[in-house]
Amino acid sequence: MEARMQDRLEMLIALVREKHFGRAAEALGITQPSLSFGIRALEDQLGAPLVRRGSRYQGLTAEGERVYERALRIVAETRALRDDVRGVKGEVSGLIRLGVVPTALPLSAELVAATRRKHPALRFRILSRTAGEIADGLERLELEAGLSYTMGMEERSISVTPILTEHSCLLVHQDHELAARESVDWSEVGDASPCLLTPGMTNRAIVEEHLRQAGVAPAPSVDSNSILALTTLVALGDHAFVLPERLAHSVAVQAPVKRLSITDGKSATDDPQIGLLLPNRHRLPASLNALRDAAGELRARD
Repeated sequence: MEARMQDRLEMLIALVREKHFGRAAEALGITQPSLSFGIRALEDQLGAPLVRRGSRYQGLTAEGERVYERALRIVAETRALRDDVRGVKGEVSGLIRLGVVPTALPLSAELVAATRRKHPALRFRILSRTAGEIADGLERLELEAGLSYTMGMEERSISVTPILTEHSCLLVHQDHELAARESVDWSEVGDASPCLLTPGMTNRAIVEEHLRQAGVAPAPSVDSNSILALTTLVALGDHAFVLPERLAHSVAVQAPVKRLSITDGKSATDDPQIGLLLPNRHRLPASLNALRDAAGELRARD
């Protein structure tokens, strides 16, 4: 495919992603008139209107939807081909945009560090996203990889490599009435009225389901999409917060808080898993193979 067509398809993908000509142009590092000209040129080249226009971006035409779906595949294969050529030369490089659910951010640092130790030319952009946003981002080429909960991903066109099973714990201030304990059950967690992440986040749904099974109606006094805000509340006293053990360990190192194990009598196989999500393609570029290898090493070590 000629280079101009490739560039114009990437312009279309950016426009659909940003839903705004100005933001799409900024994301591509070009001017808005250049973007508009490129889209018009693509329409002329294909002989059909692709974008519904008005005073602002209004979506794609029926022809535009078909071209967009093909553009995603063409651009993905072109990028993979470019990475494959570098891989043959022994060069594992490029940028990996890694979407990560907030509770797995410490794990993402371990994964990136392990990958870059073997392939220092690789660059990463770690982006905090919900599980749904990660799956969508992979399918729309906004992300190269994801670190997310594996549940529900079997319905998506995504390859999943499980890394670890997530175990929950309760984070409380060292002066909290529960701080003398080493463990609690979910009914006691409910009695502590813990802070929760906001609705729509997978960890919130997991915690709420545990509480319901313990006969507790979830009623957080505070919820937030910021783990930092909630852990700071705990450090200030009175509040409690349910977190995965790995994350709780990283935020509780210096703060005046204590981690309590949560026991529920269930099998560990019932706990949610965190995995590496990759595009479901027959052949992955060398950069993503390197990331998958590092994920396998973390899984074996965990």
